[in-house]
Amino acid sequence: MSLHQDLIERDRKVTFHASTHLRDFAHGDAPGRVITGGKGINIVDKDGREFIDGFAGLYCVNIGYGRTEVAEAIYKQALELSYYHTYVGHSNEPQIELSERVLKIAGLNMSKVYYGMSGSDANETQLKIVRYYNNVLGRPQKKKVISRMRGYHGSGIASGSLTGLKAFHDHFDLPIDTIRHTEAPHYYLRAAEQHGMTEREFSAYCADKLEAMILEEGPDTVAAFIGEPVLGTGGIVPPPEGYWEAIQPVLDKYDVLLIADEVVCGFGRTGSDFGSHHYNMKPDLITIAKG
Repeated sequence: MSLHQDLIERDRKVTFHASTHLRDFAHGDAPGRVITGGKGINIVDKDGREFIDGFAGLYCVNIGYGRTEVAEAIYKQALELSYYHTYVGHSNEPQIELSERVLKIAGLNMSKVYYGMSGSDANETQLKIVRYYNNVLGRPQKKKVISRMRGYHGSGIASGSLTGLKAFHDHFDLPIDTIRHTEAPHYYLRAAEQHGMTEREFSAYCADKLEAMILEEGPDTVAAFIGEPVLGTGGIVPPPEGYWEAIQPVLDKYDVLLIADEVVCGFGRTGSDFGSHHYNMKPDLITIAKG
C-alpha cells in the first residue's frame, strides 16, 4: 500500500467529511485524496500529481497558493499578537485598519463591520441583527426572512434554512418556520417553463412572485430578503437582465431589508469590488467571507 493510500485509509476511520456519503466513504466505495501542497492555481496530492484547482479551495484562495508575502505577513503578526477578541470594546490595530479598508471598498452607506468565524456564522448573525433591529423598533412580529430556491447561505440551523437546496434540509428538520423561499433567478433553467419570456420579463415575474409571497405572509411579518448577487452553489448563475432593478422596489414598498450575501461574489470576483456594485444593488447589510 502506498503512503498516499495509507493516509486515505486512516482518514476514512477518523474524519467526518462534509458533503460526502458517509457510508460509501467509510467503506472505501467513494474516492479520497490527500492534498499536500499548492502553488498558484495548482494543488498537489501525496502521489505528486498536480491539478488545477478551479474551485480555489472552497472559493477561499482568491490570489492563489504559495504566496510568500502573505505567509510572511501572517508569521510577523503571529509573533506580535496571534489573536484577540473584539468583545467589550477590545480591539487591535490590524482589525481597525481592516474594518476601515472594508468599509471604504464596500461603500453603499455601510458604517460598521462585525467579525464572525465564517460565512455561515455571518449569516446566522445577520438574522440576529434583523431580529434585534425590529424588536428595538417595537415590531417583534416582523421576523420572517425570504430567501430563494437554489440559493446558498450556509449550513447551520438558520443559515442552512436560508439555503434553498434540498440536500441541506433533508433529515435536519429544516427550514425553520420563519424562513421562506421564493423563485430562483435562474433564467436558463426556467425560460422554457415560462413560455419564452425575455430576461426582463422573467425578472418582473420573479419580483411579482416575491411581492405575492410578502402579501401572503403579511408585510408586517416579513423582515428581510437575502440573496447572492450571483447564484453560487446553485449553479454559478448570473441574474437575468433587470433582476435586482425589479426586486428593490418591492423591498422598499414593504419595508423589507436587503441582505446581500457576498461570500462568493465579493472581493473582485464579479469584476467589481462587490457583486452589489456590479448589479447596482442597495443592500442594508452585506455578508462577506472567503476573502
